[in-house]
Amino acid sequence: MPHSSLNQSAKRYRVASINLFNFIEPPAAFYDFENIYTQAQWQGKLAWFSDWVTSANPDMIGFQEVFSPQALAAWAKDNGYPHFAVIDEPTLVNDYTYKSPVVAFASRFPITDFGEVSIDKDACELMGLSRDFSFSRRPLRATVELPEFGALDCYVIHFKSKRNQLDDNLEYRSSMTGTAEFVAKQVLGKWGASLQRGSEATALYYAMLARRFESTNPYVLMGDFNDKLASDLFSAFRQSQRIFRSDISDANLAKQSDTELKASLQQFAVFDSYELHFQGARCNKTLAQDEFETSLDELNQLESHSASQRSATHYYGNVGSVLDYILVSSEFNPAALQNLAQVVDYQTFDRHLIKPDYERDKDSTDHAPVMMTFELRR
Repeated sequence: MPHSSLNQSAKRYRVASINLFNFIEPPAAFYDFENIYTQAQWQGKLAWFSDWVTSANPDMIGFQEVFSPQALAAWAKDNGYPHFAVIDEPTLVNDYTYKSPVVAFASRFPITDFGEVSIDKDACELMGLSRDFSFSRRPLRATVELPEFGALDCYVIHFKSKRNQLDDNLEYRSSMTGTAEFVAKQVLGKWGASLQRGSEATALYYAMLARRFESTNPYVLMGDFNDKLASDLFSAFRQSQRIFRSDISDANLAKQSDTELKASLQQFAVFDSYELHFQGARCNKTLAQDEFETSLDELNQLESHSASQRSATHYYGNVGSVLDYILVSSEFNPAALQNLAQVVDYQTFDRHLIKPDYERDKDSTDHAPVMMTFELRR
């Protein structure tokens, strides 16, 4: 049984996100009837994830690309995660072939509530979307009760990929043929996928705002974003940090001082836990220099690992991209007035991508799991 990661003196918790890369129990197949794992491959896949969990030792895990939720729930329980949440099932195409994998969540601590993230139809209309707009993969929210911290809303997402979203079987009328038609379909399909991904992010953030306003719970958002966080498609996650006073119509909000307004906006802002970790390292370095502590070498190493050197979580050929993120609410930001915790570590587990060992990693995943560790404020 994996050991508990809760440090009784420091009160630390670890949150991880992992794309499981077609997690499906044989004899079921993913996407095509030929895509069936042998029992050896399936057991190898389970063993790799079990080894990773034992090594990383997360307290909570968000999963993507789950085709076999029941098998994952059993695997999670066997690995020390008795609390499990899933809201959806993959789509059966025919016989034993499935498409549309789902997301899931496992925790060492009690899940007090979970459900899907609802889309506000009026908000969609305001964005110029159809009222029947839906997520390509339904996000999951699970509320976990953590000792001495309280309720934490954990969101697990898998945004639309960059792949051409035009189905080959979709009727497509055009006077073009051959190469011209192919290029046209690629352009339309990929832009359609981008619009879907950006709309999903905005609809999700709107739902998170509504939940935040109602519950005031701190939150963590984790998953496969299928794009860089800096993309304009994800501007919703940065909007609350760039506000002009001329945009404020609420009289009470307009009366606030700059300091008060900043604090109010921070309550609904989203922060990248990776950035918070290295900002904290830089702050600690300054304090260490002031007090002549002996940990400067370690802190210098942390600071040198800047955002521009962030480890990729996925590779297309030899080109790496950061697609997997863990975002947090203002309670994890030391600069926020309502700060409850600080991010003390952030890890990208990419050994199987950059230095793979065939026997060890052949049944692993095409993404690097990511994990952030937070410590309660003393």
